[in-house]
Amino acid sequence: MRIWVDFITAQCGENGLWQTGFQYGDWLGLDAEMNALNEPRKGATEDYFAANACYLWSLQILADTAKLLAKKEEEAKYRALREKVLAAFRNEYVTAAGRLVCETQTAMVLALHLGLVEEKHRARIAAMLKTNIDAHKTHLVTGFIGTPYACLTLSDNGMHELAGKLLLQEQNPSWLYEIKMGATTIWERWDSIRPDGSFNPANMNSLNHYAYGSIGNWLYTRLAGLELREPGYKKFSVKPQFIRGIEWVKLRYDSVYGPIRVEWSCQSKTIRVEVEVPANTTALVTLTEKDETVELGSGVYTWEYATETDLHLAKYSLEMPLRVLMEHPIGKHMLSQYAPEMADNPMIQYVIDEPITALLSYAPQIQPLFEAIIGAMNAAEE
Repeated sequence: MRIWVDFITAQCGENGLWQTGFQYGDWLGLDAEMNALNEPRKGATEDYFAANACYLWSLQILADTAKLLAKKEEEAKYRALREKVLAAFRNEYVTAAGRLVCETQTAMVLALHLGLVEEKHRARIAAMLKTNIDAHKTHLVTGFIGTPYACLTLSDNGMHELAGKLLLQEQNPSWLYEIKMGATTIWERWDSIRPDGSFNPANMNSLNHYAYGSIGNWLYTRLAGLELREPGYKKFSVKPQFIRGIEWVKLRYDSVYGPIRVEWSCQSKTIRVEVEVPANTTALVTLTEKDETVELGSGVYTWEYATETDLHLAKYSLEMPLRVLMEHPIGKHMLSQYAPEMADNPMIQYVIDEPITALLSYAPQIQPLFEAIIGAMNAAEE
């Protein structure tokens, strides 16, 4: 670890950043058209932005490891170096107002997930990340570096619902697109199999690749809520986070101490949670819609309590095409009543088949109106 980090440090210029040599960048990101590079397999995230983000992450891991090994001098050395590189990174890539020089999905995910920006700028970057995803019609365009942390970043920055929508997205690029196309393993490319069933002719196209399969981390740690607190799961936490469209989850992990099991359901106005804690371990359990965290020893524990939460997917949503709303009797009436200038504008035909979320990324001020209309449309279905 130290040899690798020291090698990177030796490649850095006078400004303290790694900005030389070939980089794979955000490999296979889908926003490559923005970067005008000759390498079509790279995403649009600036290569050295990604490289220095990973450099900073490596410095953090190395310093933390030195602490665990009681190597105080090396811990101090690499923590100090990280602070120096972080200052150089912010000077190079973050404006005084809190915008990133590189505003791709991957760049914003890395900045938030790895703590590369000051706290005062996090809300703005998180909002811009949401707008970017909305503008891409609730799709990721991230590659190998950004995808593993995308849903984690959303969930940890107040956008867990959006993370869930990405998980359940069925159109390419998405995880469920692969499943609908017959995948039993996660592909190297988002579109390894084309919509017409043909094999992507690219010269590298594995049908069993880890990078995008990293969504499993989010499924375990956020949706099911299991997170390691001490090595070997000697101590772990359980804090399920629900999403619309999934009404139950069952997780089992065979730790060195024995099976850890987390099961939850939210159906018929009842939440049920069951947790199995193996011998000689401790669990910190936080129930959904409850504020208290309880510390538990080995055993099987069950909770059941009433809720008003309904996780089924409504028929109509902001992800549907604008046409569906405008052709629905309630939608047509309410839009004509509250926004006649929009309903009667002939230019609307150019965007009528676009998802409403994509339109809201350019005109967020009309979201309350669309939410009210969609609410009325769904109420009429009940």
